[in-house]
Amino acid sequence: MTKGKIIRRTIGIVALVCWFIFIVPNLILPFGDRLAWQLDNWALIVAIVLTAVYVVMSTIHIAKGRHWTIKILEWLGCVIFLLICCVVLFLAGIRADRKIWGNNEYVVWDEFGDFAEPNLFVLYKRDCLIDRRLYNFGHCSWLVKNADYTMYEDVDLMKEEADIYVSPSERDSVYHTTVFYRLSDGELYDEAQNDSLFDLIRGK
Repeated sequence: MTKGKIIRRTIGIVALVCWFIFIVPNLILPFGDRLAWQLDNWALIVAIVLTAVYVVMSTIHIAKGRHWTIKILEWLGCVIFLLICCVVLFLAGIRADRKIWGNNEYVVWDEFGDFAEPNLFVLYKRDCLIDRRLYNFGHCSWLVKNADYTMYEDVDLMKEEADIYVSPSERDSVYHTTVFYRLSDGELYDEAQNDSLFDLIRGK
């Protein structure tokens, strides 16, 4: 077996493993759950790149000694495939979410929703290598500069400390907010209740 064939085969096997890591969790995990650290999305990106490299290497190998018309058709097919890979890679980049905050038990991701509500804060509960989706909550995430969370499971509270941009056009103007959510379902408490909620969590 030649060195080129070994390299090509190794790239193909690694690409297949990455496709497996991306596809299988999306098929078997309950709706909304995901692999921790966006492993499935990173696997998709690596799979696309390695598959593109594998196709180019295979095209070079197969096209050797062929008639020029066959070579043109093979390379045309390769270019079309690479363009498709670029589109899928772009979509995978859009699909990537921004991690806002996390600890050993919970993680908050800034996710793309839809055109009506394009960006969402989503709370997940960490379960080994799986993030279990709990609920959407919070602000229009594109107005949030940063946020920090403290969980008080015994009193069913989640405290959010966030720095918020005044408006999309005023990126130098930021104000700080402290709000509370019910941890079990993400229900937002009125800020007028903050003093009583601070009394509830004081000393915890």
